[in-house]
Amino acid sequence: MAKDNFCIYCGFKLFPEDHFCPNCGKKLDDAEVKPNKSSKYEPSKVVDGIDLSKVNKAKKAASNDYSSSRPSKNKYATTTPDYTYYKNQIKKLKETYETKEAKVLELLEKKFPSGQISYYRFKEEVDNCRVSFFRETDAAESMIDLSDEYSDKIAQELKNKIKTLQSIVGKLNDLQNELIISISNGDDDGDEEIRNLLNDLSDLIKSVKDYE
Repeated sequence: MAKDNFCIYCGFKLFPEDHFCPNCGKKLDDAEVKPNKSSKYEPSKVVDGIDLSKVNKAKKAASNDYSSSRPSKNKYATTTPDYTYYKNQIKKLKETYETKEAKVLELLEKKFPSGQISYYRFKEEVDNCRVSFFRETDAAESMIDLSDEYSDKIAQELKNKIKTLQSIVGKLNDLQNELIISISNGDDDGDEEIRNLLNDLSDLIKSVKDYE
């Protein structure tokens, strides 16, 4: 028996004359596996012909598969409702309004040259429309900024605000289309329709103020 060998079964240190392990009692002379040179405090990787390292790997793999199949505790963390949708809607409506308003003012100048009473009256309605529109957007954005958690009640109020903003943009769009038609026809037949649309816009603004 070679000097300073260790038992291949339990890792116990052996003396050259040992034929049986003083610790586990296993017979050493017929062992085909080379002595394990780990310390006596480390268990052998092979016991009774079984490779423990392979067994441990299999256990570890099974444990990892189980862990990966378990539902995450944070499963619903990324699905918590927030106000992102409403915020994006308000942003898009503001951009649309700016575009529509600029076009309407441009068309009003073509339809009613500066200096005419009609131009200033119609422009005043458009200006009032702007004030009301951005008052509503400011109120909606303020609700979002002040909220530290999602609320169904606030979400419903935001829906109402967005619906009002969409109505204002819709009336402005109708006015734009009517001005385009009237200017293209080159006559005053559409003036009455333009006045009606401005009156509708004015009524809508008043209803928003009354609601507030």
